[in-house]
Amino acid sequence: MAKIAASRLRDRRVVTEQGHEIGTLFDIIVDEDTGKIMAFIVDPSTEQVKEELITDKNGLILVPFGAFYAIKDYLIVDARRLPRKTSKTNLFAR
Repeated sequence: MAKIAASRLRDRRVVTEQGHEIGTLFDIIVDEDTGKIMAFIVDPSTEQVKEELITDKNGLILVPFGAFYAIKDYLIVDARRLPRKTSKTNLFAR
């Protein structure tokens, strides 16, 4: 398995497997006891993304680590695992 420094991931685009842009990687949450990555904090790319996904008080999206399945020039996330405000959505339709 290839390794990459967390600092090199910051500001990379986060997209769904269908190529829909979610935003850019803002930060990473790590369990201090185990060292495991728990979640990625994503800065949404559009107001529409903010409206459809659950955000914190700063307008950032907390995406569970398990939702990601590829890290290349961008991070690919499973759209079904994104934290949605409602189950009815068109933004990430196939």
